[in-house]
Formats: sequence, C-alpha cells, structure tokens
Amino acid sequence: MRHRFSPISYLFAALALIGVTSAPANATEFNNLQKKEIETIISDYLLENPDLIRKVFTILSQQEAEKQQQAELERAEKAKQAVVEHQDEIFNGKDQIVLGNPKGDVTLVEFMDYNCGYCKQAFGSMLELMDKDKKLRVVLKEWPILGPQSQEAALVAVAVTKAAPDKYWDFHKAMMTMRGTANKETALREAEKLGIARDALEKLYEDKSSREPIQDAYRLADVLNLNGTPGYVLGDEVIPGYISLEAFESKISNLRSCGSTNC
Repeated sequence: MRHRFSPISYLFAALALIGVTSAPANATEFNNLQKKEIETIISDYLLENPDLIRKVFTILSQQEAEKQQQAELERAEKAKQAVVEHQDEIFNGKDQIVLGNPKGDVTLVEFMDYNCGYCKQAFGSMLELMDKDKKLRVVLKEWPILGPQSQEAALVAVAVTKAAPDKYWDFHKAMMTMRGTANKETALREAEKLGIARDALEKLYEDKSSREPIQDAYRLADVLNLNGTPGYVLGDEVIPGYISLEAFESKISNLRSCGSTNC
C-alpha cells in the first residue's frame, strides 16, 4: 500500500527541499486568507520550476521503496525465526500429507486451498518439479482460507488420506485440475471416481479428529505470517506466494549446496 500525500504536502516538501520555506509547526497559525496567499505563491513557484515536482516525487518514491524493503527484510527474518522454532510441526506434523520422495534430502512445504486459482496455476510447476527432482520431499498443508466450500473440500481431502492414503495423490490431482468450485459434493464425487466409498468418507468427514490437520495449518500459517495461498516453506525461508519453476529449482539447488539452511 502506498502512502498518499495531499498536494499541499507536496508543495511544502518541495520548498523545504530547496530551503525556500518550511511547513508551519501548526497550520492554525495562518488564517484562511494567509493560507490562500501561501498556496498561490507556492503554486506560481512550482509552475515556473516543474523539474522540482519531479525531483520531489523521485525522492519520496525512493524513501517509500526503502521503507518497503526494510519491512520485507524484517518480515523475512521473523518468518525465518518462526520456522526454526516450529520446524518439527512444519516438516513432520501429525497426519500431514507427504508426496514425492518421503526420504528426500530437501522438503518443500505448501499451504494450499482447492479453490485458489494461484494454487492451481502453481500445480503444473509442482508436477514438473516433482517429476524432475526425485530427491524432493513435498508436504501439503490443507489451509482452506477461501470460505466454507474450501473448508468442505479440505475435510474431504483429510478423509481421503485416512480412508485410502494410496489414492490421495490421484484425488489431489483431480481436485487441482477440476473446473468449477471445490466443495464437499465435488470432492466426494472425485473420490468416488477413484473407488473410495462415500459412506466411509462421510463418516470421517464428521469425525472431529479430521479437523485437526486443518487447525494445525491455520495455526502454523499465522505463526509464519502467511496471508494468502499458496504459501511455501523451503529450508528456513518462508515464500509468501507463487514463484516460477525456475525460482524453485534455483532455491532448492542453493539449499543443497549450503546444507540445511539457505545461503
């Protein structure tokens, strides 16, 4: 989000930069007539010196960029510390879904929602990444943040992991490539296509224990300061959003070169 400045703020800033004047400590020191006179003087001056406006905008933009960069560095450092403090839950949580090579040397954790368009966009890259990298371990966290229908689909997914864990991957692929809204009914239909009994899934769906992996994902996402799907953890880095296949490959390569943490 950008900070917004009023035109008068820009004008005072412009004159302050060149030492012509400075904004008053308290604007109420001037009456309305004086304010209008000041605004006229400033306006005339800037119309005669348009380059000054560009200079002010450039300086303010640079300052804003520096603030945003510092905020991002602070966010990344806090997230890194959170990964260290909660690494066992993140990488080896109870009832979590593990794909790829279960004994892989690098683990990529994804927080996802079946109604997330970006997650579906990223799915193609994830498929290619897992196909190319046979030493990659992938952990999925059901994090249904896009409303009740997403929560329904996530609960069915958890039920699938319990009723037919060997069929979860096919279920997941079907859900990530389906058209339309993911919800309880659409998820159950995809599971039935794989030969998983609806009755067994319905029972697990109502079981309170099926909610635990989802609740854990919510808690961890909050700790990691994730605010949207997809979100990833790779090594000690939290990646708040989709990145390209090439970026993933580069980060994984660096991780292998550096050991258990990023360089």
